[in-house]
Amino acid sequence: MLTDTEPTFALAGEPYLEYLPVIDLSTGRLLGMEALVRWLHPTQGLIAPSQLIPHAEINGDIGPLTRWILLESCEQARGWSPSIQLGVNCTVHQLCRGEVSKAVSDALDRTNFPSGQLTIEVTEGAIVEPDAASDLRALSEMGVQLSVDDAGTNWSSFEPFRRNAISTVKIDGSFVSGLESNQGINRLVVETVIHMAHSLGMSAIVESVETAGQVAIVRSFNADAAQGFFFARPLSSEDATLMAGCEHVPHFSRTRSRTLEPSGKGAGTEHEDAVQALIEANIRSAGRGSAAAGDETDGLPGDLVAANRSDHPEGAAEGPQ
Repeated sequence: MLTDTEPTFALAGEPYLEYLPVIDLSTGRLLGMEALVRWLHPTQGLIAPSQLIPHAEINGDIGPLTRWILLESCEQARGWSPSIQLGVNCTVHQLCRGEVSKAVSDALDRTNFPSGQLTIEVTEGAIVEPDAASDLRALSEMGVQLSVDDAGTNWSSFEPFRRNAISTVKIDGSFVSGLESNQGINRLVVETVIHMAHSLGMSAIVESVETAGQVAIVRSFNADAAQGFFFARPLSSEDATLMAGCEHVPHFSRTRSRTLEPSGKGAGTEHEDAVQALIEANIRSAGRGSAAAGDETDGLPGDLVAANRSDHPEGAAEGPQ
């Protein structure tokens, strides 16, 4: 932790980070980790992102929280393989105020984290918001990657994506839940967004993948990557570093839930066993209280992820997770 920069928040309690893996669907390789912010209140326990983010905007905590998430996640990700991308979310309001590029620049300068290894996730609304264009352009000029989160919920044209140098589109998990049923509209949206993303030179990531059937379907649509409980639940920062910091980057099975594929390299066997054990145990920030199982993605600069959900992914709140 960057103890010399600990912020003061109006809300009682403290934040901490968890990370949700992103998996390459063609190889099973670990591609990235999305930072998810959690807030532990001294009397209320974990506060859901849907409550935390609006409250943080109102009481002025959103700026300090975003800066803290960026500093903490960039510092922690310095121990990862350089091939693994760090994803952090932000709100459209922060982009319109020009706060995100400044916070990112400060975090990169102070941690020496490579700008190309950082992805800032924004919403579809931010891409079409004129007042956000300047901050988005500044982020691109730094070499930071841009990703559109929850795609498919409100889009009419991908042209704004092209104008803002978007490299990745993340398809909203609400469309994934019905892929195995006869809900043809879900399949149509998912396949169309993937096709449009590829036609513009963008990668397509599918959120909230929970079953082998869903993995098979999105692979048949040529989705590039996925994240969700099928592969792993959110990990503590320590466990994320264990997974992402090894010499041999883990490869996940695309047919068996929460299972690593053996690398075939003897030197990596012990580490692979340790990573497999933490996946099976679903180790989550011991001693901090346990967030509900559905907390996958969402938040503030990292999206603030919902903490009060059932054992079924996944709700989302715009902003730092």
